[in-house]
Amino acid sequence: MAFFFATTCARNPITGKPELVLISESQELQIGLKESKRVNTQLGVYPDDDLNAYLEELGLQIAHDSERPQIPWHFRVVESPAVNAFALPGGYIYFTRGILAHMNSEAALVGVLGHEIGHVTARHSVQQISREQLAGLGLGIGTLLVPEVQPFGDVLGGGLGLLFLKFGRDAERQSDELGVRYALAQGYDPNEMANFFAVLGRLGNRLDSYVPNWVSTHPDPEERGDAIRRLASLAEPVSKRLVRENEYKRRIAGLVYGDNPREGFIEGSRFMHPDLRFRLDFPDGWRIENRRQSVFATSPDGEVAVQLTATAVPARTSVTNYALSFFHRNQIEYSTGEIIPVSNFQAFRAPFRVSSSSGVLLGEAGFIVDGTMVYAILGFTRKEAYRQYRPLFLQVIGSFDRLRDRHALEIQPLRIHLTQIDVEMSLRAALEYAGKSENTFEELALLNNALLSDKLPAGTLVKLTRREPVS
Repeated sequence: MAFFFATTCARNPITGKPELVLISESQELQIGLKESKRVNTQLGVYPDDDLNAYLEELGLQIAHDSERPQIPWHFRVVESPAVNAFALPGGYIYFTRGILAHMNSEAALVGVLGHEIGHVTARHSVQQISREQLAGLGLGIGTLLVPEVQPFGDVLGGGLGLLFLKFGRDAERQSDELGVRYALAQGYDPNEMANFFAVLGRLGNRLDSYVPNWVSTHPDPEERGDAIRRLASLAEPVSKRLVRENEYKRRIAGLVYGDNPREGFIEGSRFMHPDLRFRLDFPDGWRIENRRQSVFATSPDGEVAVQLTATAVPARTSVTNYALSFFHRNQIEYSTGEIIPVSNFQAFRAPFRVSSSSGVLLGEAGFIVDGTMVYAILGFTRKEAYRQYRPLFLQVIGSFDRLRDRHALEIQPLRIHLTQIDVEMSLRAALEYAGKSENTFEELALLNNALLSDKLPAGTLVKLTRREPVS
């Protein structure tokens, strides 16, 4: 579908200066709504109503006092361990549970909220889209997507199709300045945002994720932290600004930390899903990536891939009928298939052919119905290598089985736990005093935004990770 962009000369809400833009505010809102639906589907909203309401309350306080209070703002926590926050056009702001886990105060949260709100109030997305259009790159609504991260892309197009625009340094600095301005206006200490940038710098390559990470296109975290402190020092002196450290930590008590094994986990070359009670074996040495909607595995040389998806279906669904409907729905060519036994399940398999940006792909598809769930396993490679890898595809499909291992079935995610210290002590001493935790002291130091040698005042709440529920 073609989209028409009207060239307009508007005034920037932040600077008040005229700027050339190619999309209207209504089109900006349309883009944001469309992409927000993708975020909600492909990442998922974190299932904690109180935490989402807390984020939205703080976000709306800032947004309603900003330069664009009239747009329909939305704030959500998404189900991802990545340390990330991002803004979509039109006022859709997302924080991962991973970034919330690594924050240490409400003031830090407000500062980063202000930064993301600043991207929207300054219309950075609109400016970026307009620049791409003027450059003649032919990028329209819905096509400014993250590049394919797999060798062939997902056969079902299940890769993250999110509108993550890469803002330049000037835009990032302006959003940092707005974050400071908005935090001060709400009475918070913006130095806490600067302190959080130091944590991002310490995290370094731990930020890697298939979700684009928050600092990959931003200026150096240490440089940004110093700039934020300089801006904060220029503010009118007050006796005390809000930090709300312990109040914030109590809000995130019980937050899932790291990967959630209840949504599937990997041991060696085996993928196991305790809630759906199944397992699948991939070849040794393959890279296996567990996403919200699929599991995607690739060979070390990137020449071969297997994709697993699970879909809820009505009871007593015919596996053959589902397979044929699947091929038709996804516009995949297929040849004559057959019913085959897989463990104690009835399965259907068929060879298939699909065109991609890398050329024609050939593969084997297996479909397995288990109660009200159907599992589609697609193994594929370039057409010239299909005969070589066909036995491997059938082997993976045939490895599907019921999960029976008790440890795997009962595994629980790590959660944030809190312990309060009664006297001043170092973080290391506090962690030793607290006892059991699932992560190393070095990892917990990052989680607590401190060094192990730092002295913590009496009354500090220290974050730990344990698999037990928070009482």
